[in-house]
Amino acid sequence: MGVMSIRIKDKNKKLLKIIASYEGKTIGGFIEELLEDYIEKNKDRLHFLTPQVETFDVTGLSAQAFLDWDNKEDEIYDKL
Repeated sequence: MGVMSIRIKDKNKKLLKIIASYEGKTIGGFIEELLEDYIEKNKDRLHFLTPQVETFDVTGLSAQAFLDWDNKEDEIYDKL
């Protein structure tokens, strides 16, 4: 499993923590579930892929785009 850091407003972070706690989940688990639901609902937007290409291979297609997001602060996760 990969590690990812995001920046969100403090107010939203507190609300996510409250909601996740209420549902008996960690913030990470709660966000992962939200992302899985979002991806499932929107994977039809990936119609440009051929039937032979697995949906998860799309990360390879976008790897170049993420090079712009390289963040020095995230280097602490490189050794994990």
